[in-house]
Amino acid sequence: MNIPYPTKKLFALIFFITFIIRASLFYMYIQHEERYRQPDTMDYHNCAIGLAFGTGMHRADNLKPIFWRTPGYPLLLAAAYKACHIDHSSFDKNHTAQKIFLWIQIAICSFTPIILFYLAFLLTSQLLIAYIIAIMAMLHPGFILASMYLLTEGFAIMLFYLFLLLFYYSFNAYGEHLQKHRYWILSITGSALTLAAYTWMRPMGEFVAIVTAILIIIVSQESIQLKAKKSILFLFIFFSCLAPWYMRNYKLTGEWFFCPMSGAYLNSFIAPKIVRSLNNCPIDKAIGYCYYLAQKEADKEEQKCMNTGYTVSRESMAKRIAWPIIMAYPLLAFKEWMQEVTKTTFDLYSYQLTALIAGTFHYDPLEEFLSIKTKETLWLQPMPCWVRMIAWTEVAWMIWLWIGLLAGFWLFMLNPFIKRKTIQPITGLWIKTAPLIWAVVGMTGGFGYARLRLPIEPLMIILALTWWLHYRNTKKGIPHKQNNCI
Repeated sequence: MNIPYPTKKLFALIFFITFIIRASLFYMYIQHEERYRQPDTMDYHNCAIGLAFGTGMHRADNLKPIFWRTPGYPLLLAAAYKACHIDHSSFDKNHTAQKIFLWIQIAICSFTPIILFYLAFLLTSQLLIAYIIAIMAMLHPGFILASMYLLTEGFAIMLFYLFLLLFYYSFNAYGEHLQKHRYWILSITGSALTLAAYTWMRPMGEFVAIVTAILIIIVSQESIQLKAKKSILFLFIFFSCLAPWYMRNYKLTGEWFFCPMSGAYLNSFIAPKIVRSLNNCPIDKAIGYCYYLAQKEADKEEQKCMNTGYTVSRESMAKRIAWPIIMAYPLLAFKEWMQEVTKTTFDLYSYQLTALIAGTFHYDPLEEFLSIKTKETLWLQPMPCWVRMIAWTEVAWMIWLWIGLLAGFWLFMLNPFIKRKTIQPITGLWIKTAPLIWAVVGMTGGFGYARLRLPIEPLMIILALTWWLHYRNTKKGIPHKQNNCI
């Protein structure tokens, strides 16, 4: 079956349908009762208010600098606030500006299926997979909901997909052509810039950058000199883009860091669970104890900083408390971390609809359990039939996805090494994408959400599709064709 390459009119139709789906849900449901306000929304709003009013990334109540959020997304929101001439800092007094900003966000995010079409075609050279991934991106509940919340995911994941597209372009099958014309410089530069832009919104991009540089060295098929050039160029451009915020934080605290949020996460979600296990106490008591220790450490550090001109990052102080506890009980820490990673990996996006219906979307509980969230979504929480249908459809989708991933991992990854077969292009695709999947998901051990795997969800779908298409061809007796995967 010959599948035609999409025309500009078809891409325009994909964009239009994608926008209509998102716009309809936002207009009819999400925009009402501040449903676009999620647990982290107030942080971004408060940062944007400071930027819009000219006080910068500082708390409104005491003008102390904010370290636990990066300014990428607040800058965009602040631009909307300034354009609407807001004159009040309260969240519920600025609905008009927020909705205008979200309509723009929805429109821009409607390009996601088109970006993913190009990414899938680049990775697999199969138009069928590219069309399927584009259609899935149009209908996927995670992509739909991310586009209409006042959260970083909407814009950030688009930047991440552009990073993936440009980065994997440097692995293009026509490697000699790229080297000859120095196109690899453009692709590596573009990938570093887009990942840096993503990191200004989602600071976990720092870890992804390190994994990316290592991936270039290990799996790129060029000479060691060219590998080194690519890796060094990537890291140089990436960290050069982050340098202004590093310098800002150093001037304020005397410490080099981009975002110290990991300290808050470790001291809120990992260290307290260890304390709970050791002392058999409630989780709220354990969290309170860890906060108390962090507060004492911060107060002590502030005394040292008096008359020095420096301020204290309390998130960094939290890490000082959490890290010794974690290092003293690494197995307990690993167990708690992996439970949250598992939640990120298997959580249902449709649970976000459950939270909206239950009215619990404004805050996060102290602790969540994947089994309880799944039961609430599938049968416990009363909800309209159409929402329940979406939830059960997502369960079927997840089963389909993980059959493809597990079967593909065996067929394309383990089997060639066990039987010592020649590495095929499809195996190379899995080798070059799996580390980034684990890099993103593996960082979510503080508090797991389905939406935290959005950056690499397309890679998971593409890998699953490679096995399902192989399975279909095998059942039909169609000879397996090795495409020019990256």
